[in-house]
Amino acid sequence: MLLMNKNLAQGFTLLEVLLSIIIFTLISLTVYQAITATVKRNSVINKKLREINKLQIAINMIEDHVSHTVAFPKIQKNSQHHNGLQVGKFLLKSDDYGIYFLCDIHSGISYHIQPMPIGYRLKNGRLEKLLYDLSSDELKMSKILDGVTAFVIRVYSKGKWLTQWNESAILPQGIEIIIKLENTGTIRKIILLLNENFQPEMNR
Repeated sequence: MLLMNKNLAQGFTLLEVLLSIIIFTLISLTVYQAITATVKRNSVINKKLREINKLQIAINMIEDHVSHTVAFPKIQKNSQHHNGLQVGKFLLKSDDYGIYFLCDIHSGISYHIQPMPIGYRLKNGRLEKLLYDLSSDELKMSKILDGVTAFVIRVYSKGKWLTQWNESAILPQGIEIIIKLENTGTIRKIILLLNENFQPEMNR
């Protein structure tokens, strides 16, 4: 009994203390690495979600504008602006495809309202929107998407997909937008033109 009390009174040896410190350090490092990995993973996920959100906003903007494309042969007769839809390689000084069109968000209701010329192009890895002022010919440019490696546009008309369009009086049935991004991949969007049914040439 006296021997047991003597051992307890001696406390922990130096070796036991060092082993305890080493074990605690190893456990702490393991927990730290797990927390760090989780934080990095969450950061990557949040970054990817932000990129997807920006992409979705850009796609929705393009679809909203392109779907309301109109062709008014008489309204822009004396203007330097094209009256209808233009699609082509290097159009608007794009690094890839470009698209220029007249947009009327009041399509079908206020047909007499003067449409707004809008363009989209790829420039230095950025997808840009070009907004033209008919009264002053002023151009407003805004960036809508970064990290774009390709911007391809095809037009669907009379059962065929075309890579070029330059008509002022008629519209195609649909437009395909293809956007390739560095980190996300390739996005394809087929947009139906809401005003196509209002063109007499297409209804024959």
